[in-house]
Amino acid sequence: GQFMTLNASSLTALENDKLILKCSIRDKKTKTTNITDVAPEDFYAENSKCGHSFKEDTVVFHVGKGGGGTLMKHLGLGVNWVHPHPKPSTNEQLQNGPLRTLIFNVRDPVDRFVSAFNWRSAILCHPNDERHRGKKKLGGGKKIGATKRPDEFCKTGYEEEEILLRETYQSSPSVLAEALCRESPLRASAEQDFSKVHHNTALTQWLDFLVDPRLVKNVGDDGIQEFIVLPVEKRPGANETLFEKHIENLRRHLLSNRYGADASNEMMRLAEEQKRKREETRSRQRKVMHKHEAHLHSSEKFVNSTKSKLTKLGECCLARYLTDDYRLIQSMLGGDEASNSELVIAGLDPLDATHPVVQKACSWGNEQQQELCQGDLMSILMRRVKYLDESKGSCSAIVSANS
Repeated sequence: GQFMTLNASSLTALENDKLILKCSIRDKKTKTTNITDVAPEDFYAENSKCGHSFKEDTVVFHVGKGGGGTLMKHLGLGVNWVHPHPKPSTNEQLQNGPLRTLIFNVRDPVDRFVSAFNWRSAILCHPNDERHRGKKKLGGGKKIGATKRPDEFCKTGYEEEEILLRETYQSSPSVLAEALCRESPLRASAEQDFSKVHHNTALTQWLDFLVDPRLVKNVGDDGIQEFIVLPVEKRPGANETLFEKHIENLRRHLLSNRYGADASNEMMRLAEEQKRKREETRSRQRKVMHKHEAHLHSSEKFVNSTKSKLTKLGECCLARYLTDDYRLIQSMLGGDEASNSELVIAGLDPLDATHPVVQKACSWGNEQQQELCQGDLMSILMRRVKYLDESKGSCSAIVSANS
C-alpha cells in the first residue's frame, strides 16, 4: 500500500515516500536492544518481534493499585517504568533531561487505599496459611507467585505489615481509616501505620518535584515538557471506566507526535490487524492444548469476594487525611476547571505554586480526549467533595447529619 509522507522534522526516514519505522527488539539474554529500519507491513507482521521504543525521553510512574497493570498490558510501547516507589534518579532526569514526558495514572485516593489494604491483606502469608509460600520456578527461568496467583501462593518477608493489617487493624480498611480521624486518639500511630501499607505512596509524594515549591525551581529548560494523566474512574451510572480508551488514545498520541497523525492512524489499524491474527492463532493453539488461566494482576478479580468496604466515617476521615492529593487532582484540571464553582464552595483550592505542566495534565490528545480526562478527574473530586468541606464540621458531625 501507499504510505503517507511526513514532515521533515519527523524522527523517521522516508524512502521514496514510503514510511520507515524504527523496529526495536530487546534481547533478553544479552539485555541489549537492536534497532533496525523496517516498512510498516513488516513491523506489524503477525510473527514480528518489533516494538516502538520511547525510552529515550518517556517514563511511566506506575502508581500502585491505580490501573498500572492494565496500562502495562495494553500500552504496547517501550517506555521507562517506575514502580512501586518514586526513584530520585528518575526525578532528576525529569528535572534536567533527558526525560521530557511523564505518564501518570490517577485513581481516586480513597479507593486506591482500600484496594491496597485489601490486596496486601489477601496476598501476604499469615501464620496458618496453606498456600505455597514465596515463588515457584516455571520453565524458561520464569517464576510465579502471589502477585499473579494469589489463590495458590502467598508473599513472604512482610511479617510486620501482615501483623499490622490482620491484628492491629482487624483486616479492615475502615479500622485504619477511622483511626485517622482528627479527633481519634490513635491518629499519630495510624499516620505512621498508613505509610507501612505497600502501594500507599501519596500522589503528592510521587510528584514532589512538581508540587513542592522548593523542588519546582530545580526543574530546568531541558526537563519535563509534557505531563500526561490517565484517570481511572468509574463515573456514577457508568458500567466501566474509560481507562482502556485513555490508553488507546495515549498510544495514538505518542505515535502521532513521532510519526504524524496520518501515519499513526495507519499504525493503529495495522496493530489492530496484527492483534486479531495473533488472537486467532492463539485460540487455535488453545483448542489443542488447554491452558491454565493465570490470574490477572488486577486485585479486583481476586479480592472482590473478600472485599471489605469503608464505613462512611472511615471514608470521610480518609478523604480529609488525603486532602492534598485531592487538591493536586484539582490542580491537574487547570485554569477554569480547577476553579469550578462547586469545588470553590466546598473550600477546595488547587495546590499553590505547582510546576506549569501539572495544570496541563489533560492537555494531550484531541479535544474529545481532553474532555474525557477532565471529566474523569472532576468525577473523582465530586464524589468526595461533601467530606472535604471543613466548614461542615467534623466527620462524625457530617456522617450523623447524613444518616
